[in-house]
Amino acid sequence: MGCANTQPTCSEEYRLTWANQQMLYERVATLSSPVYMGRKTGTEGAALAREYIIEAMQGAGLTPWQGKFSHDFEYKYQFSTRIGTNVIGMLPATAPSDRWRVVVAHYDHLGKQGSKLYGGADDNASGVAALLEIAAHIASQPREANLLFIATDAEEPGLYGSKAFVDGLMAPDTQLVPEQIELVINLDMIGRPARNARIYLEGRRGFSQFDTLKTELEQTVNLCIRANHPPEAGKTIQRIDWLRASDHYPFHKAGIPWLYFGVPPHKDYHQPGDDISKIDVNFLAAVTETAYKLLIIDSYLLNN
Repeated sequence: MGCANTQPTCSEEYRLTWANQQMLYERVATLSSPVYMGRKTGTEGAALAREYIIEAMQGAGLTPWQGKFSHDFEYKYQFSTRIGTNVIGMLPATAPSDRWRVVVAHYDHLGKQGSKLYGGADDNASGVAALLEIAAHIASQPREANLLFIATDAEEPGLYGSKAFVDGLMAPDTQLVPEQIELVINLDMIGRPARNARIYLEGRRGFSQFDTLKTELEQTVNLCIRANHPPEAGKTIQRIDWLRASDHYPFHKAGIPWLYFGVPPHKDYHQPGDDISKIDVNFLAAVTETAYKLLIIDSYLLNN
């Protein structure tokens, strides 16, 4: 089946032009390796992941958000107060602008449980690798909007990193307000396609011209897009609430337009088997280049 009547079939090869597949592979392999211990919030592995992400952001030419890359926040979890840390870099528009677009990917995962390592290659080293690859590429390109790249922490226990960032937008001294953000792109589990080789894209209700937007995205590299995740296998009713399933939800609650790239949960979701050997780097590169298109696409398609 084709993506649309005028589109090639989903099984055809992608037309990739710039994404560095070797770098994407190395980033996913590194972040999901035993050295990073599953990147659970508050652990040494999470701290190592932050160091790695900051170094990559600096190498791409990003500048620290509000004077620093690391942004600590407190959150309540299981009757205690805990600390998480988002990593945020920015790129200003080529000419002064009050428009903003944001890329989000959570870097935390489940850590270790006994002798079992939950490396989280797809969830969500894949999204972080794409975020960093997009940042490195667009840093050398013209930009009509200011860009923020946010690697969030404490997504797994309850979207706390994205909540903390959105709460910060309400502070009186922030550099931007929600109304200035045209789009948030959330990348969460984008390295293991289902059998139909599609990427799933949630958030269509926020865009009156979504069908045109979807067509432009599909034409970028010939990656087919489905506008909603499928029901669980064998189920007639979808049990997962995709609106609340990932870091786009706090932005949604603040009235900020968002689009969420992801694949359906696979058999290794939140299991030790979510490792680098199962990542489809060609697919990951296709999603990376497709998501990048949203950072340079005409604003009129984002007007909702």
